[in-house]
Amino acid sequence: MPGPAFARGDRVSLHPVEEEDYEFVQYGRNHPDVRVPLTDTTIRSSDDVAEMFEDADYHFLICVGDGGESTNDESGETASAAEDTDDLEAVGVVAFPWVRDGVQVGSLMYWVAPDHQGNGYVTEATELFLDYAFGECGFHKVNARVNADNGASASVLENLGFEREGTRRAESVVDGEWVDMHMYGLLADEWLDA
Repeated sequence: MPGPAFARGDRVSLHPVEEEDYEFVQYGRNHPDVRVPLTDTTIRSSDDVAEMFEDADYHFLICVGDGGESTNDESGETASAAEDTDDLEAVGVVAFPWVRDGVQVGSLMYWVAPDHQGNGYVTEATELFLDYAFGECGFHKVNARVNADNGASASVLENLGFEREGTRRAESVVDGEWVDMHMYGLLADEWLDA
């Protein structure tokens, strides 16, 4: 069960990744519909997932559900949204797996479990994440990379204002074939002034 929300949107909320969330993360990172677009060929064990979050300053669980609403408890008092997480469902992750601290540049990564893809959760979660990264943390730039055949992910980035900055030829392997990868970037002033 996710802990209290870090940030809330209209349909999703971001939550720090807790140890009890590792099984969900392991499921997602090992599922071919997530692993292949992430260009991740490594099968993740529970120890691998735990290691991923040892230094997870910029990793958030994407959740949906009624946990963002205030509700009345049995005594009739209103429970704060931070306490009401029973109806939340984890659907994905948004993160900076790599950060160049000296220049405040983060590399964006996101995924949503296959049963929840196509609902716009990644776009909304990434908006919340970018507000935090640029507005609160002072990042200068966010980079992202997308396989050339992953039109859905490219559309998310382009709709958020990312610019395609180039293409790396034969950069990753999908189904045994080398494919090109598009590189995207978004500057802080482009996000904050939009």
